[in-house]
Amino acid sequence: MEMDTKVTVHDAMTPSVITADPKTTVVDAAVLMSRFKIGSLVIKGETGPLGIITESDIIAKVVAKNLTANEINIGQIMTKDLIFIDPGSELNQAARIMAKNSIRRLPVIDNGILVGILTSTDVLMVSPELTELLVENARMENQKEFTDSDSSVPGTCEVCGNYVDYLDVFDGKFVCEECKEDLDGD
Repeated sequence: MEMDTKVTVHDAMTPSVITADPKTTVVDAAVLMSRFKIGSLVIKGETGPLGIITESDIIAKVVAKNLTANEINIGQIMTKDLIFIDPGSELNQAARIMAKNSIRRLPVIDNGILVGILTSTDVLMVSPELTELLVENARMENQKEFTDSDSSVPGTCEVCGNYVDYLDVFDGKFVCEECKEDLDGD
């Protein structure tokens, strides 16, 4: 009998997630983040997760614009197009999603219910071999303004299984250039 040794998001995620209502002020959100020593809050409504707010959001959307933090609700500045992952997904898939979308936190949602959060730190602690993927993403972000690069990321091609420095998304799969050309020719 063969054992399944794949590491899932559930294995690495933090199950307790600090959440806030979209009507919470930015000041109160910052106090929560400081108290719990976290860098983000998931914003929840009656129907489930609505978005996420990070320290970076507060800096870029409030502090840098010299807005009054106790007059702004986090619902006004949260990231609404929530990128999330299922707890049964493989950890390397989560790392790819983080790298591709230049994010460090992924809410973990199971059938519409928030069950945890996965951070880049969680990924690195459970699966250090994925460090290269996340570090390469940071390098790509720093060089983004100087390159003509599209949204390629390093990783294992989902068609041929080879590790390459640049994967592209084709028909919902991460594929190497050679496999992309083969698939595109079909």
